[in-house]
Amino acid sequence: MGYYFNGILTSIEAWTAYKEKYNHLCAIELYQQIIAIPISDDLYNEINDETNNGQLTSAPNYDSLTDAIKQLCSEFSRIARTAYIEAEYFGGVGTQNGIVWDAADVIFEETLSEHAVNKALQQLGVIRTEEQDEFDTVQLGRHRSIERWLKEEQHL
Repeated sequence: MGYYFNGILTSIEAWTAYKEKYNHLCAIELYQQIIAIPISDDLYNEINDETNNGQLTSAPNYDSLTDAIKQLCSEFSRIARTAYIEAEYFGGVGTQNGIVWDAADVIFEETLSEHAVNKALQQLGVIRTEEQDEFDTVQLGRHRSIERWLKEEQHL
C-alpha cells in the first residue's frame, strides 16, 4: 500500500486569516499549534485558477508546488512560520520534499530526500522523541492519502 501527502503546515491564525477566501481550505489539527491543510484536487484548482488563469508553473522536483501555492505559503508565513511538504512512498521506496517560509522568506528547502519532511517539521518547532521522529510525532502517517485525511479527520 502506498502513502501520499502534500499540504501546507501552518498556524490556526494563518489559516483563519485566509479561510474565507478559499472554499476548499480545510484545516486539520496536527500538533500543538500546527495545523495541516491537505492540498485536495479542489483546493489545488481553486488556488491556481484564482491567481494564474490556468497558467501553471511547478517548482522543480515537486509534484504539486506551483507559483500560486508558493505565494499563498509566503502570505501565511507573514503570520506564522509555514511549510509546504510532499511525501510519496510505495513499497518502502519514495521521496520527500519540503520548503519552509518565515516572514515571507524561504528559510529551508530540501527536495528528493528521505528526511525533507522531518527537517521541515523541525523548522516548525516539532521535537522528536527517542521513540519517534518528527513525522511520527505529529502523526503524519495516520492516513495514507489526501482523500482519507479529508474524509476521516475532523476539520476546524
